[in-house]
Amino acid sequence: MMDIKWWVFALVGAVVVFMVINRSVTQPLYWIWQGFLYSAIGGLVLFLINLVGQYVHFHIPINPVTAIVAGMLGAPGVLYLVAVKLIFVA
Repeated sequence: MMDIKWWVFALVGAVVVFMVINRSVTQPLYWIWQGFLYSAIGGLVLFLINLVGQYVHFHIPINPVTAIVAGMLGAPGVLYLVAVKLIFVA
């Protein structure tokens, strides 16, 4: 439990330092919002892939890393995750 508080404190501190260096409050918050938005979209795409993939027993785990890769990189990121799953994990 104490580790979670430490990471939250470190994250908030890093955002504040970035805001001071950047001399802007809105731009770092916009980037954080975009990261959350793209991650949510990536998670949704992975959910849909898993929904269709259940018929052929194909599953990509949905976690923050895979959601970020799928959301930020788009279709190439999803193809990358599928390739990693087929080549290394299967």
